[in-house]
Amino acid sequence: MRRNLIASIAVLSTLISFSCLSANGKGKSEVFSVDRIVSDDVSLNFTNDSDIQPNISDFSVVNYVLMSNEKGERRAVVTLENQSSGSRIFQHDQLMALLGDGKRISPRHYKQKFKAGESISMTLSFGKHIAPILQIYTRN
Repeated sequence: MRRNLIASIAVLSTLISFSCLSANGKGKSEVFSVDRIVSDDVSLNFTNDSDIQPNISDFSVVNYVLMSNEKGERRAVVTLENQSSGSRIFQHDQLMALLGDGKRISPRHYKQKFKAGESISMTLSFGKHIAPILQIYTRN
C-alpha cells in the first residue's frame, strides 16, 4: 500500500511539472496528459519480421505511465529494477516501446546508474508518433 502511495505521488509530481510548462506560455498542444498506467504484463502479438529487440540487460520493468500531447509527442514515466547483484548502468537501447501500428522504438538517449536491486523511476521521451505507445519492455 505504501509503495503504491509513493508511486502515485511521484506520478502526480511529474504531471504537475508538465502542467507548469503550459503555465509558462506554451500552448495547450504541448501539455502532456496521462494515457494510461500499466503495472501488469500486457500481452500483444504484433509481428516482428525484422526481429527488433532491446539490448539484453539486467533490468525489468516494474510499471509505467504512458503520456502524450496533441502534437503526438510520446513520453513515459518508467520504473525499472536492477535485478543484478551488482551495480549496472541503464542505457536507452535496453528498453523498447511497442506502438499501436506495430513499430518498435527505443527512447531518446538516456543513461542512469543503478545499485544492486535498486528501482528507479525516470521520464523517457520516445519522440513524435501518430500511433500511441501500447507497451514498454526490456529483454533479459
